[in-house]
Amino acid sequence: MQTRYSIPLLFVLMFSLSACLPETGGAKQKFAVVDMQRIMRDTTPAKAGVAFLEEIHSGMQKKISAIQDRLEKNSKDEAAQKELQSVYMASQQRMQAEQQNVINLLDDVIQRVLNDYREQQGYDVILNAEIAAAYNPAVNVTTAVIVEVNKQKIEFKPVAAEDKNPAGEAKPEMEKQTQDDGRGKANSPADADKK
Repeated sequence: MQTRYSIPLLFVLMFSLSACLPETGGAKQKFAVVDMQRIMRDTTPAKAGVAFLEEIHSGMQKKISAIQDRLEKNSKDEAAQKELQSVYMASQQRMQAEQQNVINLLDDVIQRVLNDYREQQGYDVILNAEIAAAYNPAVNVTTAVIVEVNKQKIEFKPVAAEDKNPAGEAKPEMEKQTQDDGRGKANSPADADKK
């Protein structure tokens, strides 16, 4: 019984979708797919991002190990226990920030390369292969996009360095500034606390 209603609904949806597509004057639209996981894993900038994160993680792990060594010698050292907890929490927060920064930088570069490649090759749309239920392997342009992404240079810098002012002191978490809330009203950080 459900099939009887879903087939007409499918035709209505297909007709509606085709009505939304722009007129191409009889020209066939050109589609391509890319494997985004492979691009994020196999490109030179992505590998550089992973190496950058591993280097930061290694430095953090050395600090944590040094504190743990002190605790092994004196397990009742409350100051070392508090320091370990503090360093561990700060390390987790920093790694999250560094990972997000690397992902954002890679995503920006990859998106720019995809847009340029799409325009240069005359594609109307480039889809992520993961969302395509099935496609002709001839429309998979992942390898060509990887070649283009590999030409890009990304300089990864620690996020924590951006959080310090020239005197080397940490910036306050929230600066006192007025922000527009999108409704034409200005809100200060103090107003946000009231909500």
